Amino acid sequence: MSTTGPATKPRRLSKDNRVAEILKAARSLLRERGAEAFLTSELAERCGISEGTIYKYFASRRDLLIQVAEEWFEEFLEDEHPHDRELPFRERLLQVIRKNLTIIRSEPSLTRFLLSDLRADPAYRSMRIYQQNRQVAKGISQILEDGLRDGAVRADIQIRTVRNMIQGCIEYQVWSYLRGEGDISIEHSAQGITDIVVRGIAVEADKPSELAPVVRRLEAIADRLSGLGA
Repeated sequence: MSTTGPATKPRRLSKDNRVAEILKAARSLLRERGAEAFLTSELAERCGISEGTIYKYFASRRDLLIQVAEEWFEEFLEDEHPHDRELPFRERLLQVIRKNLTIIRSEPSLTRFLLSDLRADPAYRSMRIYQQNRQVAKGISQILEDGLRDGAVRADIQIRTVRNMIQGCIEYQVWSYLRGEGDISIEHSAQGITDIVVRGIAVEADKPSELAPVVRRLEAIADRLSGLGA
């Protein structure tokens, strides 16, 4: 005699709740498998629904992954506390660099998908996630502009170039981690990037120093990355 019970029917959820459930499970699966090994059939099994139900709410597997990335970015933006403009310039810059590194450290698969896949998509600049990335870049630019206004930053710097340099440093710093080649020390990396940037653009750094060649190399990297970022 068979002991198998009746098949469990999918729970009836509203559209918004079903989409939220799928996105949550997709993020967990993406974290475990990576974008390359992400299967909608496995996702459907985890959600207790048919694979066809997923495509009822998402146009394609890629559309689903993009929406997962957008939800992640939205959490990042919502969690971003207003920067205390009373803090010293270096501390404000350190906070935002540390925050960016922390986000990458928490979601390596999503970061890899964004940097390796979405950035190379010709339609990237029309995506919501591109606008979200611009908001992150705007936060860095605001700190630099405040530093310029307050006299902490040299008057001859180009805000956009320095901002791109900071974002480029953050991305370059974590690539070995994203490839699974070892962990990353968030505090050590954040302090190192901040020190290089501040010493290169602070008013006290007007005279030539041993950091000048390093700053020039970082500016060159920023120029190459500027076409990929915001």
